[in-house]
Amino acid sequence: MFSEQKKLPLSIQSFEQLITEGAVYVDKTRHIYELLKPGFGAYFLSRPRRFGKSLLVSTLEAIFKNKRELFKGFWIYDSEYVWEEFPVIKFDMSTVDKDTAEEMSYSLKQAVKENADSYKIELEDGSAGTMFKNLIRKLYEKYNRQAVVLIDEYDAAILKHVSNPDMAGENRDVLHDFYAIMKAEGANLRFVFLTGVSKFAKTSIFSGLNNLINISMDEKYSTMLGYTQEELENYFPGYIEAVAKKQSMTRENTLERIKFWYNGYRFSEAKLKVYNPYSTLSLFEHHKFINHWFSTGTPTFLLDLIKRDKSEAYTFEDEIDVAFSVLDTYDVESLPLIPIMFDAGYLTISNYMQMNGHPIYTLALPNEEVRTSVIDYLLPLYSERDYSQANIEIVKISKAILANDLDKFFSLLKSYFASIPYDLIPKKELNEKYFQLIFYLLMRVTSFRVNTEDRTNLGRIDLLLESDTNVYLFELKVNSSAKAALEQIKEKKYYEKYLNIQVAAANDKAGTQKVHLKEVLIIGVNFSLEERNVTDWVVEKV
Repeated sequence: MFSEQKKLPLSIQSFEQLITEGAVYVDKTRHIYELLKPGFGAYFLSRPRRFGKSLLVSTLEAIFKNKRELFKGFWIYDSEYVWEEFPVIKFDMSTVDKDTAEEMSYSLKQAVKENADSYKIELEDGSAGTMFKNLIRKLYEKYNRQAVVLIDEYDAAILKHVSNPDMAGENRDVLHDFYAIMKAEGANLRFVFLTGVSKFAKTSIFSGLNNLINISMDEKYSTMLGYTQEELENYFPGYIEAVAKKQSMTRENTLERIKFWYNGYRFSEAKLKVYNPYSTLSLFEHHKFINHWFSTGTPTFLLDLIKRDKSEAYTFEDEIDVAFSVLDTYDVESLPLIPIMFDAGYLTISNYMQMNGHPIYTLALPNEEVRTSVIDYLLPLYSERDYSQANIEIVKISKAILANDLDKFFSLLKSYFASIPYDLIPKKELNEKYFQLIFYLLMRVTSFRVNTEDRTNLGRIDLLLESDTNVYLFELKVNSSAKAALEQIKEKKYYEKYLNIQVAAANDKAGTQKVHLKEVLIIGVNFSLEERNVTDWVVEKV
């Protein structure tokens, strides 16, 4: 068991700083050893933001600089790894200027020069690629050893301009030429490692690095970043107890809730899942089950892509099946939304199967943090409502449901639809699915239990909403009538499976707790394509 005096490593991306300051390091050095065991290699690893990529790069740097004493007590210290010192060239591409290709080229030159200065090597001015090549050669001449190249956030300059393919393409071309140096100087390189969020095609960025091995979906490295269940319980027992005490929960219930909120990331065919490290550490710091990782900033490139594909009206709560080739690589000119959401951590692998000999991956939202956050962002995105104003209206809607005031509820609903810009959705794209989506998102962010197309033995209900006391069954129609929608519920008897849901009431004077059944209400709703709003509704108690 590990000392509870150790600090939480929130925002620490330097391995040496983490160790010297006495922070918790979840030992991943056995995975790193597997990576280093061949002796030579060029590797690429894709993981979501704030998932520990920079700390991994820093850990590799410490190993190659032979700072063995920092690793005392960790797996690699007493392993068969042969400790040697190599010159290390390290780039953090998130700090490189990237507004234009010219700025990036100049900033890359400065980054090369900073690496050269750290080894007291002088370089003649030239292109970024030429200076990079000369640095590698001069390091070999000076130390008679091959150099190690570590590149963090290799794709930052492209992701910044996803909504501008021309600019992204220009930056990609600069990076292509810069990274190509590593193939030309392969004989002078011991080890190359790149990290990033996205998996852009080798042909567009890494065509020069044809020996680059992508380990992003390799089972052997699937838990190299993030915390496994065992690691969570072994490294943070005191912090888990502190959260349990703050939340007035048992340890077992606390662990279940942590798993529900922050676990669920799966990066390979193996059924190994990991916790989001940033969210987990933030929970232990603040003792609150909230959206820690998501609140640090949704990438604008992702919102741009969702806007681009808005006509698809995704909720992302349904599972999505894709072939391996779809997830493996893509290019700047045609960025597919679903694979990028997978790489960015908003979708993860929920299932894997072989179909006619080809791997098929089922993707889904990983956990409650991502699920609630994605829904929160989608509603303003699809309706172009200000996020804070939308939340005020959502609170009013929630109160109306709690009070079982359905007239107030539909009045607020009509007001919300009336405020959506008329030209947001072209008329030719306006359909039943759009109204269902907005209605569903509004219900989903109320925090009540919500389900769409819940199955019964006779069909599917459009939407179910369940509060502590009531069950509401909605059937939605477009350009029809609320009465027709209600009749469908009755005909299909959608309500029957909900007639005996019990709920505990307050104790009577004798101290006996009474139990009663939840009230079931069936509701038919009609939307008008012309009015772009709710036109009528009918409510009946079953």
